[in-house]
Amino acid sequence: MSRRQSFAVQIEDQRRASTALGRAGRLRRQSTHAERLSLAQAVGAQTDEVTSPFESAFAPTEMRQLALVAHNHMKPAMKQFIETYSEILKKFRITGTQTTMKMCKSLWGEDDPSIHYGLTCTSGPLGGDAQIAALMCMEDLGGIIFFVDPLSAHPHQADIDSLLRLANCGNVIVCPNPASASSMMHTLRCALQKGEKARGMIPSFFETLESPAVEEYKHQQAVALANVIKGKSPAAAAAPPTPQPQAVEEQPTKEEKKVESSKRGVSFGDDAVVEENKVKPGLSDSTVERALLGQTFIGDERLRSLLAIESDDDSDDDDDDDDSVMEAPPTTTKVSRGLFGIKTSTKKSSKGKARMNMKMLGKSVKKLVIKE
Repeated sequence: MSRRQSFAVQIEDQRRASTALGRAGRLRRQSTHAERLSLAQAVGAQTDEVTSPFESAFAPTEMRQLALVAHNHMKPAMKQFIETYSEILKKFRITGTQTTMKMCKSLWGEDDPSIHYGLTCTSGPLGGDAQIAALMCMEDLGGIIFFVDPLSAHPHQADIDSLLRLANCGNVIVCPNPASASSMMHTLRCALQKGEKARGMIPSFFETLESPAVEEYKHQQAVALANVIKGKSPAAAAAPPTPQPQAVEEQPTKEEKKVESSKRGVSFGDDAVVEENKVKPGLSDSTVERALLGQTFIGDERLRSLLAIESDDDSDDDDDDDDSVMEAPPTTTKVSRGLFGIKTSTKKSSKGKARMNMKMLGKSVKKLVIKE
């Protein structure tokens, strides 16, 4: 029984089973089955035309290999596919996994000189899909007919994904199910019959192609390599261009740091701005704390000098009764450049507390003298 007759018998059985339904439902199903039967007959006619013997304008060795792969639950469909389209498949160098190649050799024979077998790969879970992907990378694979089982888990799913991804990168013909593979057979037969004029119908069997995304990827790789050669980070390829930093001033020595210990330096980027704090004579922290606790006495001369200093600093704050507002302690910022940018670390100066204590004491003493 031919493939077309088998399909027609199945549809006829379905139509007969629907006679138990109501009149309206039966008429509707009869028309649907009639349409399906008509479609099956049309498919069968096209299949008979495509599978008839013909002469190919290209020898199998003039084209790249055609891979046949099928998962376990799809192997019966692959066997039927090979039986139906043998006249077209035999015009190519056929490669595939171990089970599929055994199917082809059992149907076509191993001693026929007109049939050229390609590489027989191992089973898929043992690396067969990776071997087929390697053929593609070696530019010896023009198309893949891969009947994928979408309802089962596969231990070699990573190899399957790799094969399909590389096929997309190389812009290779891929047929993942029987319907697309049957349609592709019409294109392959037409290209083989027309010869040189139809090479563009199946270009991946003659030339190395690539996905449109490959060009952009190669450009980014070239830019990253150029940045590495220049001593820059590869990440600079994706980042927008930044202005070149200016020269950084030399770091002061330990002696200079001691002399400029009263200075406050803040760095923004590469431009350093240094602001000096006026060094004023005053009372040390220990002296102020002992005076507040009554353990020592501050002389008149030192008190007057302190009041004179504070009067200069607070000339603009005499009308302000809020004594809680104090000047923020000076800070020093240390700049260190990392691999991906500039990092800063800020430390508070130890002299801020002493200056605030002296300022509070000066204000308190000044108010007492004014009241007296």
